[in-house]
Amino acid sequence: MEELPNAPSLPQILEARRILRRALLPTPLRTFPRLNRRIRGEIWLKLEAWQPTGSFKIRGALARVAHLTPAERARGVVTASAGNHGLAVAFVARMGGGIPTTVFVPETAAQNKIRALESLEVPLKRVGRSYEEAHAAALAFAASTGACYIHAYEDPWVVAGQGTIALEILEELPQADAVLVPVGGGGLISGIALVYQALAPQTRIIGVQTEASPALAASLRDGRLYADYPAGPTLADGLAGGVGELAYQLARQGAIHEVVVVREETVLRAIGLLAVEAHLIGEGSGAVGLAALLEDPERWVGKRVVLILSGGNLDGEILKRAVEVFLAEGSV
Repeated sequence: MEELPNAPSLPQILEARRILRRALLPTPLRTFPRLNRRIRGEIWLKLEAWQPTGSFKIRGALARVAHLTPAERARGVVTASAGNHGLAVAFVARMGGGIPTTVFVPETAAQNKIRALESLEVPLKRVGRSYEEAHAAALAFAASTGACYIHAYEDPWVVAGQGTIALEILEELPQADAVLVPVGGGGLISGIALVYQALAPQTRIIGVQTEASPALAASLRDGRLYADYPAGPTLADGLAGGVGELAYQLARQGAIHEVVVVREETVLRAIGLLAVEAHLIGEGSGAVGLAALLEDPERWVGKRVVLILSGGNLDGEILKRAVEVFLAEGSV
């Protein structure tokens, strides 16, 4: 097996869990009878949308900030984000005694996430039209100021923090046929895949992307890494852009078993279904796993499936539209 770039070891992921337990409770793992009847399977949702910053990203931020040196803390940190990672880093930096933090976001970042970042009163730089452009600007800022750059998905401690989700799932539900994981840069699915590869390799780890930004699916199809991907308009803004080397290599080596691509209109239906039938708010990035079930329902009949509801930072207008569409279809 090829050496994996930026891959944490299982002991690192276990150490990340020890760090997180000092600050976070495990998120709920819930099943909903109405969803189960609709899919005709046993569907479990890992509710990362219930984290303090509204997404799973706080896990990786906590694990990484815990390993800053005193000198790095003094120089401050900088990151680039579509929104949720920046929120997590800023929140954790404040928890850590007010570490100076600068966040770069693309000009296209969702306005509700911009408002949340502004409420944390961190220097916010809006640069470029894509995550990749914001990332380049943040790296230049780090080089010129000495601030420590915290990568959203290509840092071993960030990936270790995200991998703690899998440890929590396995403690409650050791037997599952599949775990469906949203994929943007790939830090979330990388951490989860590494844990399942070590502890429960019989469970299929399936990545989910949208047609607007299928960077990992396209990378596997074409046999080349799309670290920068020109995303189209999407409800899943947290998944837009390229994919990281670690997720790509894990997929090539079989730890990520499959990547499915869903339609934007199905993501909208999934958001509405979550709101109406499970009383859950899930942003587009978090709803893609349910969208995958809706697009291929026969595949999941009788299966025990875990969906990672990765975030709940949803714009109110999108929620309104999703519920209206769902109700108009007579889906209740």
